[in-house]
Amino acid sequence: MAYTSGISTFNLDLTELVEEAFERCGTQSRTGYDMRTARRSMNLMTIEWANKGINLWTIEECSIPLVTNQPIYVLPTDTIDILDAVTRTNNASTTNQQDINLSRISESTYSTIPNKLTTGRPIQMWINRQSGNSDLTSYIVTTTAVSATATTITLGTATNATPTQLNLPSTGFIQLESEIIAYTNIIGNQLLNCWRAQNGTTATTHAISTPVYQQYLPCVNVWPAPSSGTTYTLVY
Repeated sequence: MAYTSGISTFNLDLTELVEEAFERCGTQSRTGYDMRTARRSMNLMTIEWANKGINLWTIEECSIPLVTNQPIYVLPTDTIDILDAVTRTNNASTTNQQDINLSRISESTYSTIPNKLTTGRPIQMWINRQSGNSDLTSYIVTTTAVSATATTITLGTATNATPTQLNLPSTGFIQLESEIIAYTNIIGNQLLNCWRAQNGTTATTHAISTPVYQQYLPCVNVWPAPSSGTTYTLVY
């Protein structure tokens, strides 16, 4: 008959790791210096592993359903980089999937694309590696109510400030209450081409004078933007 310990989670902390290492060497950690030198050795060892290349245990395959006409998509905040990516059609099919590689381009190359809202099958991507933080100290407010389906959001303050006074980039993300919204253009004090309910949030109605906060979310920008009539999935 086989038995188990009954423990379903197992995660040693640093002290336990050091103690285990000393025991396997046939000795014991007796002083604080033993602990410090063991910790230093572990740091040097992990640095050496990192210098040898990508740690395979940090790689995972992910996917993002692409939305018609939407060029910008939030990445998980723990994403360091995208190594390889394809656009996939027939994602639900087990026998008829079609993958086409996405070419990675730089920010400067992406910025020179004349029309970033051109639609088609995405063939290029630009990775915008942001911190994932939220700026909750400075904000502007909406000057009109925002419905749950609005794609244009008008901003201002009591002094009719423009979005540039919040240093909003021309493309990015904002937060209204609990909803994250992507936008792809600014004209005057209006955010245009807004994509609602990003990053797992829900599109809701927002009243006049709702605070608008800037979000620094890592994201991938695809070009052309996904066209209608075909369901695309970004697999990376």
